[in-house]
Amino acid sequence: MTMTEPQPSAASYWAMAEQQSAFVQSHYYDPSAGLYRPWSPMKSDANPYDFMWGNGVQFSSLVGAIRYDPDTYLPILTAFSGGLRKYWDESAAIPGFDAYWASPGHSDKYYDDNAWLVIGFAEAYGVTRDETYLDWSKRTQAQVLSGWDAVLGGGIYWHESHKSKNTCSNAPAATGALCLYRWTKDESYLDWAVKIRNWVRAHLQDTDGLYWDNVDLDGAINRTKWTYNTALMIRTEVLLYEFTGDKQYLAEARKSADAGIKLWVDPATGAIANTARFNHLFAESLLRLDDVTGDSRYLNVVRAHAAFGARYVRDPKGGYGNSWERGVNGPEAPRELIENAAAARLLWLLAPYPDSDELMAAALLATRQGDEAAAESLLRDAVAGDAEAVEARYRLWEVLVRRGKALEADGLAARLGAAADGSPAVRDRLLALGWKGAG
Repeated sequence: MTMTEPQPSAASYWAMAEQQSAFVQSHYYDPSAGLYRPWSPMKSDANPYDFMWGNGVQFSSLVGAIRYDPDTYLPILTAFSGGLRKYWDESAAIPGFDAYWASPGHSDKYYDDNAWLVIGFAEAYGVTRDETYLDWSKRTQAQVLSGWDAVLGGGIYWHESHKSKNTCSNAPAATGALCLYRWTKDESYLDWAVKIRNWVRAHLQDTDGLYWDNVDLDGAINRTKWTYNTALMIRTEVLLYEFTGDKQYLAEARKSADAGIKLWVDPATGAIANTARFNHLFAESLLRLDDVTGDSRYLNVVRAHAAFGARYVRDPKGGYGNSWERGVNGPEAPRELIENAAAARLLWLLAPYPDSDELMAAALLATRQGDEAAAESLLRDAVAGDAEAVEARYRLWEVLVRRGKALEADGLAARLGAAADGSPAVRDRLLALGWKGAG
């Protein structure tokens, strides 16, 4: 059989991110206001612009975009930052962002909404070095930390109505404090992060390392486990490890991540559970863990999740549906900004990494250069990063045969054969590659 070198996929992560951000801009953005609409097409009963939760996700998406295309997206981020001022309640005792500017008496502030902006503003400062963003991050963090009191031994409330203390308000508050510590070296932010982290672990962590949703003022715990709650605690642990060198934080991050992968990742498809508004944050936490460990298993979970989304959640005409499941997003269904901004953020996070096609191309080049060990490693990542990477699996089987790894090669051959038996398209693809069957 003659080996040919495939070209990297035209839809690399960077290209996919560009396409998705362009979709968001064309379908949701109102340049006259510097704000984004919540639906496409708009629902008749919807507010004209999105709530702060969706705004926070879109802000993070734009910050991700300006790392790679500042000419296009920095002016948009600047305009959006101006538009968000409409949500800022300067008249409050401790100013902060309301959920919507039309909230009665400006009394509808969520501490988690503000915490997401703290992280986004700090990241924007890190990319642009514009002191305005750092100042906004500090001011918004002051509002977040004002939600802490001694009830239940500490913790930050979810909403200013003070009915529950949630992981989704505390975990991003700790991450935000560490993002500010990175740029200011103000030890008070580090102290806050440790204090918040310790409270969440004591009150809202299960024994498996994952986190429950909230505790009310009577001490009753809502034991729902959302991906984003654990995600922000992982990011907090990773940052604490980076800043202190204390390996207990890294061990805790890995424990939570491994438990989350076991619970939320479908091993057959690679999809992460929950909707995109949550799961992009779990994906980001895994990438940050990959940064400090070099364990590509975490990166490959995110690759596989993105591959599933591109294949089954994205409409060929553009945009992502609201459910990260196969066959449930009809082409005529309205699409929310928050879901599409989350998908764009996910893809921008992956932009510096090769996708499965690019890994396979690099592996074939390594084979031609006589480095079969490197080829095998690259192909393992390509296979782990896409549950339906048929050619990568076939190429890996070839390398295993050549390297004399007969037992593993036979096992992979059996799986390829089963896939071929279950799908005429897979069988045709394998036969075109020169597949002779498992026998």
